[in-house]
Amino acid sequence: MNQAYLLMATVMAIAGIFTLWGSTLINNRLGGAENATPVITCQSAVFKFYSGKYDRGTKNLYMVLENQRSIELRLNKLYLFYPKNMVSFELNNTLEGNILKSINVNGVEDGFSSGTLKTNCPDVSADFSYSQLMVSGKIQRLSILENLGNLLRR
Repeated sequence: MNQAYLLMATVMAIAGIFTLWGSTLINNRLGGAENATPVITCQSAVFKFYSGKYDRGTKNLYMVLENQRSIELRLNKLYLFYPKNMVSFELNNTLEGNILKSINVNGVEDGFSSGTLKTNCPDVSADFSYSQLMVSGKIQRLSILENLGNLLRR
C-alpha cells in the first residue's frame, strides 16, 4: 500500500511539473505575440514635420506634425542639434492617426541647426532643419534690401 501512495505521489509531482512547464510555455508564446504586435504596427507608421515656427524672444518652438497613417503614435523626445552639443526635451504628446497636430516646446535656446522628433516606434521619427522654420523675435540682422537702401542714402 505504501508503494501505491509513493507511486501516486510521484505521478502527481510529475504532472504538476508538466502543468507548470506547459502554462509557462503558453504564457511566453502569447507574451511574444503581444510584443510582436507593436512592431507590426510600427512598420506601417509614417509621420512628418509639416511646418514650424521659432520665436527667439520667447524661446518657443512651435511645430505642426502630420501623422500620415491611421496608427496612433506617442511623441517621446525632441532632439535639437547645436554646433557643439545636442539638447533633448521630453515630450508626452499623442499623435492620433491621419491628422495634423501642433505641439509647442518652451525654453529652446537659439542656434540649433536641426532637430529630430522620436516616437514610441524606434524606427519612426521626423527630422527638420532650422531653415524650415519661420523665425521671429529680436535679431540684429538687416535684410539685403535694407542694406542696399542704407548704401544708396549715403
